[in-house]
Amino acid sequence: MSAGFLRSRCGRAAIAIASLACTLPAIAQSERRSIVTPYLGVDQVVLAPLKGEGEVLTYTNLIAGLRADVQTRRLEAMIDAQYNHSLGWNREAGDFSLLSGIANARLKVAPGLSLDAGGIATRVRGGGFSGGSSLNGSSTSQVYGGYVGPTYVGKAGIFDVTGAYRLGYVRVDDGDSSDFNGIRLGSRYGESWSHSLNGSIGVAPGVLLPLGLVASAGYAREDADRLDQRFENIFGRLDATLPVSPTVALVGGIGYEEFQLSQRSPVLGGDGTPVIRNGGYVTDETSPRQLIYDQDGLIWDAGVLWRPSRRTRAEARIGHRYGGMTYQGSFTWQGRNSSFGLVLFDGIDSFGRVITSDVAALSGSLDIARNPFTQDLTGCAFSTTGGGRCFNDALSGVTGANFRYRGVAAQYGTTFGPWQWGIGGGYSQRKFITAGNELVLIRGTKDENWFANTNFTYAINERDNLDTIVYFNYFDGTGRTDVMNVGASTSYFRGLTRRLSASASLGVDGVKADDIDTVISAMGQVGLRYSF
Repeated sequence: MSAGFLRSRCGRAAIAIASLACTLPAIAQSERRSIVTPYLGVDQVVLAPLKGEGEVLTYTNLIAGLRADVQTRRLEAMIDAQYNHSLGWNREAGDFSLLSGIANARLKVAPGLSLDAGGIATRVRGGGFSGGSSLNGSSTSQVYGGYVGPTYVGKAGIFDVTGAYRLGYVRVDDGDSSDFNGIRLGSRYGESWSHSLNGSIGVAPGVLLPLGLVASAGYAREDADRLDQRFENIFGRLDATLPVSPTVALVGGIGYEEFQLSQRSPVLGGDGTPVIRNGGYVTDETSPRQLIYDQDGLIWDAGVLWRPSRRTRAEARIGHRYGGMTYQGSFTWQGRNSSFGLVLFDGIDSFGRVITSDVAALSGSLDIARNPFTQDLTGCAFSTTGGGRCFNDALSGVTGANFRYRGVAAQYGTTFGPWQWGIGGGYSQRKFITAGNELVLIRGTKDENWFANTNFTYAINERDNLDTIVYFNYFDGTGRTDVMNVGASTSYFRGLTRRLSASASLGVDGVKADDIDTVISAMGQVGLRYSF
């Protein structure tokens, strides 16, 4: 869980391998295991409006999925993927399909060298993520994202050496509609490719000097199809760690960094305004590339590291970067069957880079909470061993613009007796440093997002269990529709035979968007699953 928050935000030596360099060691697996479970299912779902206009909608969901948890000497992998085709029984309830899931894998190729990969597929409502129950294909977009690349962690004599490369890809398909009751909620993103290369070499405190030293460097690039936008970042820095007690150390670093953003011009119409097609600007391929953001210079930060045990770690830093002051911090704790992580972050990012780095931060066995009525992801992948992540802030307000990204996030996961809990929440602010794909989204505007997710499961016995999900998300976008989504559901699962199980769910979901009347819906579900 803490690994999910730390991303590149906590790492000083190697941004792309923060999940290795900055997390506490996970509790060792007691035994190797390989659990692969494909399944088929059918659900009957009904939605009835409690407030707002609408009719009672009925759907039949046909489901095919795969759940895999593999832990061997060379391979660690987790897959929770599902395809859902919904058949509407009403005129207003059209048919639609959904691919959703999260996967991550690490293959140990040689001592110190591994090949890492991961991906996510999910749905967002109106350009902004919602854990709610949009029981039709309108007002939604399908998001795909993933990465692959090698990681090396080893030694050269007394020196610690790390290196990593990541190739990332993100795509957003908007389908036929991306608005809510006629009001546009987000921009069409298109697709992007990203590259990240990082390396470091260092020596621990007390080996050569009383302080530890790490020299690191990195290069990142992202190419997005909207206006042929290109992001490039290069950095080099030297970090030091000076222990002042058995549990406290002073930390700091200094270096040089350069950010550049460039893009081509949009095609202009007869009235001189940019041409909008399929929700985004049309790129003028003949126009020269223009540098729209250029920031370079000295970077530095300093702070305190506290590590009273192998299970607890806290760090706080203040520094100068991105042309101003920055404030970052983190706290992680790993218990026997629990973990907690909190991070204060500040950086320059994009929708595509946030998604790929969030997926890369996942590790170990994960509890993927799904909406029982739509089978959508509800926003968080929980873990008791420090490898979880919440995607709510990343998926809120999909946009093709780059932005200054600040916020705080926390996540807690635990298992005790028949109970399993996962709680996540946070706040983020995005201040845009480039124009987006909408005329209303201009440089200097900002949006904010608050979110909270809770998932708890109670195992009644070996065959029966209860699963409850509660979610909240509020998106406040300048020049775009503000959206608040709140809901909860409870599901009962019963094993009928060794392979056949049944489920029944009840829930309520509410959506409020600016001046639009609040929509509150009651939902019910019954279903069967057959596991192979």
